[in-house]
Amino acid sequence: MYPENQEINIYKTKKPKLYIPQPRKVTAIIPNYNYANFIIERIDSILNQTYPIYELIILDDCSTDNSIQVIEKKIKSIKDKKLQVKFLKNEKNSGCVFKQWRKGFEAATGDFIWIAEADDSAESTFVQELMKAFDDDKVVLSYCDSARIDEKNQLIRYRSDDLYDMCRCGDWNMNYVREGKKEIIDHLSVTNTILNVSSVIWRKADYQDIFTKAEEFKVAGDWYIYSQVLKTGRISFLAKSLNYYRKHGSSVCTDIKAEAEFNEICYMQDMISKEYDLPEEIKRKQEQRRALMLPKLSEEYLEEYRKTHPNNGKKKIAWVMPHPGKGSGGHRTIIQNVNALLKAGYECDIYVEDDDISTPQIVRNKINEYYEKCEAGIYVGLEVKKDYDLMFATGWQIVEFVKNMPARKKAYFIQDFEPWFFPMGDQYLITENSYRYGFKPVTIGKWLAHKMLAEYNNPVEYFDFGADLQVYKKLDDVKKENAICFVYQPEKSRRCDIIGLRALKIVKTLRPDVKIYLYGSSVEATFDFACENLHIIPIQECNKLYNKCKVGVCMSASNPSRIPFEMMAAGLPVVELYKENNIYDMPDGGVVLARTTPEAIASAIIHLLDNEEKRNEMSAFGINYMKDYPLEKGFTQFLKAVDDMLNTDYQNREEIKPVYNQPAFEASKEASKVAVSQAQPFHIDNRGPLYRFLRRVKRKIMH
Repeated sequence: MYPENQEINIYKTKKPKLYIPQPRKVTAIIPNYNYANFIIERIDSILNQTYPIYELIILDDCSTDNSIQVIEKKIKSIKDKKLQVKFLKNEKNSGCVFKQWRKGFEAATGDFIWIAEADDSAESTFVQELMKAFDDDKVVLSYCDSARIDEKNQLIRYRSDDLYDMCRCGDWNMNYVREGKKEIIDHLSVTNTILNVSSVIWRKADYQDIFTKAEEFKVAGDWYIYSQVLKTGRISFLAKSLNYYRKHGSSVCTDIKAEAEFNEICYMQDMISKEYDLPEEIKRKQEQRRALMLPKLSEEYLEEYRKTHPNNGKKKIAWVMPHPGKGSGGHRTIIQNVNALLKAGYECDIYVEDDDISTPQIVRNKINEYYEKCEAGIYVGLEVKKDYDLMFATGWQIVEFVKNMPARKKAYFIQDFEPWFFPMGDQYLITENSYRYGFKPVTIGKWLAHKMLAEYNNPVEYFDFGADLQVYKKLDDVKKENAICFVYQPEKSRRCDIIGLRALKIVKTLRPDVKIYLYGSSVEATFDFACENLHIIPIQECNKLYNKCKVGVCMSASNPSRIPFEMMAAGLPVVELYKENNIYDMPDGGVVLARTTPEAIASAIIHLLDNEEKRNEMSAFGINYMKDYPLEKGFTQFLKAVDDMLNTDYQNREEIKPVYNQPAFEASKEASKVAVSQAQPFHIDNRGPLYRFLRRVKRKIMH
């Protein structure tokens, strides 16, 4: 609804009230303590609800600011005479917010309760949307996602999944209704996934004993309450950020506070573990949740804890990778998975080869600028600084270094079948041998996993190609053009730029009104047909490009690229190469795989340009298909692979089959005829990207 870093203004988004002859009775409870600066907006966010509010109860816990005067003045100004308003003031501070919750429930006469914390806010449709879930009479809690705002109403983050989805399972990417006990086992057994009570509407029941027990907690009282309430019914989640959760300036976290929080995390996890038979996967997530707290604990406390919990110490993982390059999708994938490990409680360090120029800070700056912020340790040079449980090589040349570097276990993070980067000979065989050193492989996509198992007899695990669904999505406000976009990266041989450009020239000859966008490389070049070279663009601009084009063209002659999956998530039909590497991961509903000739690729593009019904069908399929493949799913699969590397014999040998079941798209007669008329000898050189770049510069100067 709002772009990040913009001001949230609930008054501007206010909507008309609904007319409901017999609305359910909703009581809104505002527990306040020293929030005079926010209480007016909080009250207005309730008064402005489109769904009628039956009762408003404001509780003041003996505030020391001018809250009471502000509240009393505001109550006098309320014009809705049907709204019952109660203002209950404590003469002495209760010292516990859960006592105030209990007091509010006792005073409420409505059938549904909204505890709206005094410093939070909400969209006017909050109650309207959440009350729909109670059509199911077994639903006891209905809640939605929360956007985070600061004291000045500036949006910090539109969703809060980075806080509650710590294991990156992606369960909150869509609406759901599920049994409360399943929610306890799958989610609340690990952490409190209901981030903010203001995001919740409750079906009223007698929870007094539960609230009383919660008063014994310093931090996890709400977690305890949810774990008990959900035993009685179902929970509904709405994947919309209709609640605004206010985060105040960071406070100092002392060892004592951290230890109290950690103790209560352990208490809640242990309590639920005793009551339910938890799967091993959930137990691992519990350990990961505890591991996230370990850096905040004092060494003395940690030493005692590890005596009784030897498996909860942080595992140390090293990554050895090439220097980061702008626009490198392979580096981006590495950093995303490093961050997934960090969030799961592992300690990670990144090593890059010494180039006599870079410092650790230079490398960190590049990673943060080119990909995403990463808090892993950074080392320049291949001298190992710590004792590692696991070390990842990330390419054939890196394997040669990692062979001689110390670590308890060694792994291979495989994103491409790199022997195909070279002609058959020494270099091909040296690269191929990197798969024979006994490193534990984890691959991106199924095809590489199939290849490791079928050709190299390597037990292997993989994680699926996914897309960041917060970035790559359908945009209703972007106008569709009669255009295609092509991933043009001449510095990467596997991107097949010569075949791709010849295909596009055929398309332009047969459909001269189509606009062609190239993107993906900083290399300057000239072209013998009309097109626009966008060079390297931010990922948000990629999504806009995908939304305004009719067809996306991405060619990879090694492992599949992640880009077609991002195009599908944005609703863009894709043309790719019909090759072994693509048929194991790409679904035939969202992608057309063409024979690897320019005329066949051009024919596939023209087929889609001319067939609106087919494009719409593929667009809808791609969006729906990618809903099941958020990045978080891949992170979960990757974390499982790492856990297996560290704790099992890693013997996964499941059979992997192709998912693309259509024949290759062949060249049409008209495209073949144009290809003949435009024919010229293919010239592929082996003198590297620099030579190719200089040759283009020379050609440009001469013309």
